[in-house]
Amino acid sequence: MLSIGMIGPPVLLQQNQKIFSQQTSFLTQNIHSFPLQNTRQISALDGLLITGFHPHDYARELFRFRAHLLSRADSLSFFGICAGASALGKNQLLPLLNCKTFCEARCSCTTSILEVPCFSRSRFAAFFLPAVHFYETGPNLGILCHHPLRGPVILRQGDILVSSYAAEWTPQNEIYDYWLNMVWMLKNSREN
Repeated sequence: MLSIGMIGPPVLLQQNQKIFSQQTSFLTQNIHSFPLQNTRQISALDGLLITGFHPHDYARELFRFRAHLLSRADSLSFFGICAGASALGKNQLLPLLNCKTFCEARCSCTTSILEVPCFSRSRFAAFFLPAVHFYETGPNLGILCHHPLRGPVILRQGDILVSSYAAEWTPQNEIYDYWLNMVWMLKNSREN
């Protein structure tokens, strides 16, 4: 069983729980996802999802759990979505990514067509709100999707995956399978 903690606004956490319950991969048949509420839950986590429309959607909880999450950073897989991706930049609350991030919270919802061959067989429309920017990217970052106007959209660094688009609102959920596979691989490597 994979234990997935989540930090973000209730409406997005409910949507993520719904997506997790619909995952069909043989690796993801047993997923326990829940809003992170106390530090005791952190010791049992395999992965942490951070999401939001604005940094204030996760900042208080992330600040409260920061020390515990940083102490477990090598044994957890992280997934930052939308404004939650911004939280993982080296200039932010949970500085795990080798890049800086900026969340432009005052912008309207926009869409772009993305192509991500590593986990999606077709192009798809992605929703962006707010605008999250990744810059000063280090050499150990893998850019899984680069948009000509937006720059890097999906990045991976080891067991950390970040997406500047709102994956919860995008009909294609392959990014969740991709991340859950990362979580499963990390958990499996710890147990063996």
